[in-house]
Amino acid sequence: MPNPFPGMNPYLEAKSLWRDVHWRFIAYAAEVLQPLLRPRYHVRIEERLYVEPIERPIFPDISVIERPRPSTEQAQAGGVGVAVATAVEVTHDEPTAILETTGPIPEGYLEIVDLARGGKVVTVIELLSHANKTVGTDARWQYEQKQKQVLAAGVNLVEIDLLRDGAYVLAPPFELVKIAVGREWHYLVSIHRVTEPHRFYLYAVTVQQRLPRIFIPLAPDDPKVAVLDLQAVIDRCYEAGAYDDVIDYSQEPPPPSFSPEVMSWIDNLLKEKGRRK
Repeated sequence: MPNPFPGMNPYLEAKSLWRDVHWRFIAYAAEVLQPLLRPRYHVRIEERLYVEPIERPIFPDISVIERPRPSTEQAQAGGVGVAVATAVEVTHDEPTAILETTGPIPEGYLEIVDLARGGKVVTVIELLSHANKTVGTDARWQYEQKQKQVLAAGVNLVEIDLLRDGAYVLAPPFELVKIAVGREWHYLVSIHRVTEPHRFYLYAVTVQQRLPRIFIPLAPDDPKVAVLDLQAVIDRCYEAGAYDDVIDYSQEPPPPSFSPEVMSWIDNLLKEKGRRK
């Protein structure tokens, strides 16, 4: 069934779904952009790895003690005879805790490379994850480092944040974004062009609005831009991912909570679409 929301579906923001949504979005966005940019450019899917600790630490409750075994001669002589090994008990202090991780987690993003310039990267497109927006995580640190590298290297940067939860991490300063937008938003896109180093183009929308068609800047000497329809991509993610089968629309969308007015709008919308009684 189609996405019941006119814009971003907030139920897709659930941590249990977002990793799957993320990879679908990256793949479908690349599929849309590739024919628009050929033959000069090539769109490729890249990934970085981060480590995510589990939420529950494990405390040790077992001590392992290693004892040397008696030699064959000693065993046969009932322990009397020439000793060939020194009986030493070996142990170690117990660790304070044992931290388990989920192992390296891949996170995808897009690069547009200019084949006319030897495959130079001209644009990076990022779709933010929950881990990117969580302070103190390896994923956030890596994202911030990548963000700095892209801006310093003279590469266009497109950042797409379709998650209401978490700490702000986009390139433009948050206080300036609030002033520039001047109203409430739920989802934000920032575009930075290398030809305009002190300017950020912002798309700010609410859950009640259609996701925008955004421009994708290319090489500095190329005035042409590609257009990526975010709504079309997220709608395809929804239908291809069969998320209608796994989302319980009788429940409220994942936090943070919307205002009472928006919650009332969501309730009426879902009832109208037959997803809620």
